[in-house]
Amino acid sequence: MNVIPRPTIVKETDGKFVFGVKSAVECPVPAAAELLSGVIAASGRDGVGKMSFAIAPVSSDYEMDITPDGISACAANESGLFHAAVTVVQLLFAYPDGIPCAHIEDKPRFAYRAVLLDVCRHFFDVATVKKFIDSMALFKFNYLHFHLSDDQGFRLQVDCMPKLHEIGSVRAETLGDGKVHKGYYTKAEIADLIAYAGARGIEIVPEIDVPGHMGAAIAAYPELWCSGRPIEVPTDFGIHDKVLCVGNEKTYDMLWEMLSEIAAMFPCKLFHLGGDEVPKLGWDKCEDCRNLMRREGLRNYEQLQGYFTNRALRMLEKLGKTVILWNEALFSGLVDDSAIIQYWAFGKRSADAVAKAVSEGGRKVVVSRCANYYFDYPYGVTPLKKAYKFEPVLAEFGANGNDCVFGVECTLWTEHIADEELLFQRTHPRAAAVAESGWSAAKDKDYADFEARLKAVLPMFDFFDVPYTPLGKCNPSLFGRIRQSSAWGVTNQGGANKDSARNWRSSHMTPRDL
Repeated sequence: MNVIPRPTIVKETDGKFVFGVKSAVECPVPAAAELLSGVIAASGRDGVGKMSFAIAPVSSDYEMDITPDGISACAANESGLFHAAVTVVQLLFAYPDGIPCAHIEDKPRFAYRAVLLDVCRHFFDVATVKKFIDSMALFKFNYLHFHLSDDQGFRLQVDCMPKLHEIGSVRAETLGDGKVHKGYYTKAEIADLIAYAGARGIEIVPEIDVPGHMGAAIAAYPELWCSGRPIEVPTDFGIHDKVLCVGNEKTYDMLWEMLSEIAAMFPCKLFHLGGDEVPKLGWDKCEDCRNLMRREGLRNYEQLQGYFTNRALRMLEKLGKTVILWNEALFSGLVDDSAIIQYWAFGKRSADAVAKAVSEGGRKVVVSRCANYYFDYPYGVTPLKKAYKFEPVLAEFGANGNDCVFGVECTLWTEHIADEELLFQRTHPRAAAVAESGWSAAKDKDYADFEARLKAVLPMFDFFDVPYTPLGKCNPSLFGRIRQSSAWGVTNQGGANKDSARNWRSSHMTPRDL
């Protein structure tokens, strides 16, 4: 049947259900009932019948029966019922003249199916974030990774450190455009977004990226970095060398206060602490950092980052959170096994570190490889077919591969995405490919079949006013790929600060003993 992600079991039977404006919807999940009723009301068709959804014990995420008289679905919880409703919504668009009768049993392959939204480089208001959540929900994603802090902006109200949002949320310009860029979410807005997402089966995972990518926070509180000199919120991109001073005990005091307040805002048990792209140049010149290394017997700056990460991780554990970290955090060899690793980077060093963590520590992994799942890249860099065919259980996971993958995540970094239309065009329909890899069995994946189903449900985007890239532009020709890739490389290089390459080398250098 024309559903994305592809359902686990579909047993088609004779007949079809012809829906229409008189089709009744009974569903205890208000967001699901509203979604279905809106689509049905706009159909203008004369069909009748009933769509009935109920909480009941089932072994799948949801079960559904479609008969000529209507649709009945049951699930063990409200999230399952919302997923069932989304399946029906897709069927309403794919089969406007009548939905084929069938029995469906459906459940996800992985527990974690996420999209990252970066609101630091370019801020998006609550209305756009809600629309983004709506578009995720259409494909049964269940986590929004909310990237709330970075060099170019701190986007969250924090009362214990108010300068974070008063100063850190405002930058003077972006890449020399002379236009002030600002914005942050109040606590009331965060509560509203959490409730809105939760009603659609989605939890929000906040990310406060430490100890690197902290330029905006350091602009607010210069005492957080080794130099202590005042700085401005950075106006360019790339990798900046303004990182937390991990040798100063006051850094940990402030971090505890900040994390305690933020953790209380987000009920999700997962919390992302970043840990990627941390230049070590400042630590190399800081007496406090070097003294800490001597006291703790740390041999190099990777281990210094590992020491800091474990202290921050333990803070969040006290607050009832499980931490997710970018894969560079593994380079120290010290990070506690309880942390989930988000595997984004390519290269032997990253692969070896993840493989070791999986084989020796039973580490859980979120697969987010940049070459396949970074959707700020144009389609010429990451075509739809490439995203779909990528298999998240990777060879470097070895014999533990099927057990170690916690889930999948595609990302929308917004250095070069400043408007809503481009944000959604880069996301869709590629996000549907990741949704299917996270939900459906690997053996059932078939690109031609996926594209056929995608064509059938694309009218859904038009109905909900969600911009997307037409299928004809999702898999560019070789010439188109070369042209887009070249232009993308120039854009990225032009937007990076002048020391970015040096800082990248510092963040990825082979550790040397003191």
